[in-house]
Amino acid sequence: IVAGYGDEAALTELAEKSDLLTYEFENVDQDVLTRVQKRTGVLVPQGVKLLTVTSNRINEKNFLRTHGLPTTDFAKVASPAELKVAVKELGFPAILKTVSGGYDGHGQWDINSEQDVKNMLEKWPKNLLAILEKRVDFVKEISVMVSRDNCDQVKLWPITENR
Repeated sequence: IVAGYGDEAALTELAEKSDLLTYEFENVDQDVLTRVQKRTGVLVPQGVKLLTVTSNRINEKNFLRTHGLPTTDFAKVASPAELKVAVKELGFPAILKTVSGGYDGHGQWDINSEQDVKNMLEKWPKNLLAILEKRVDFVKEISVMVSRDNCDQVKLWPITENR
């Protein structure tokens, strides 16, 4: 089955052919998944609540901070005026990202100068809800995968470096 993450008919077809559904990607449409789960009764062991955090960069950063984990400085940006304010607060360099739906550079804009701000304001996407993040220099990016089974056994997979 090849379809978009929000294709309810395709997800229903997958659910009807499966004993359970899991996801490892934050761009799964949580409303569609909830409806399909209720309609088909398919087991979704991770639940859907996790997606409310991971599918929204603002929710995700606030969740991390609430749990004592550091994040880069950030600001919600819902309009060109808010971008100007956020840039004044955070400075350069920064990166503007869609709050949801963007991935691997899609839905992201480098904001490294006043010219970048001007260019962004001139081509402001309709209904853009974004987050401006202070850019952080880092040595490497890693991924940590953790899983838990129905008996609450937790498994930590080997840490991997993203390249």
